Amino acid sequence: MRFSDVDVYGHVNNVKYFEYFRESRIPMMERLGRSLPEAGFHVVVAQTDVDYKVPILFRLEPYDVHSRITHVGTKSFTIESEIRDGETLLSRARVVLVCFDSETQRSIEPPAAYREAMLAVVKA
Repeated sequence: MRFSDVDVYGHVNNVKYFEYFRESRIPMMERLGRSLPEAGFHVVVAQTDVDYKVPILFRLEPYDVHSRITHVGTKSFTIESEIRDGETLLSRARVVLVCFDSETQRSIEPPAAYREAMLAVVKA
């Protein structure tokens, strides 16, 4: 958390939640073997839903942010994330990402190995 993330009331600005969720998604995707960019294969955000449960307040200690893949389609997949303070749920997000070809500007199926890695995580 950065001091600039906080509004005049001491709460984290609602826009900053999107950054926290993104920062949790990226390493998770890298652990699945995803290297960006890869031969025209990219991932773009198609939809983001955020539930704000309890205000996040400024503090020096980091909050916990965890992400997991919950659904894999043919060209898209869904990641659900949570920000927690111990057992307290502060915020929850659901993000739909689409595999995208930057040359054709169209959605595409991900490489088979990457899709299999995502499916293995969903089933785990």
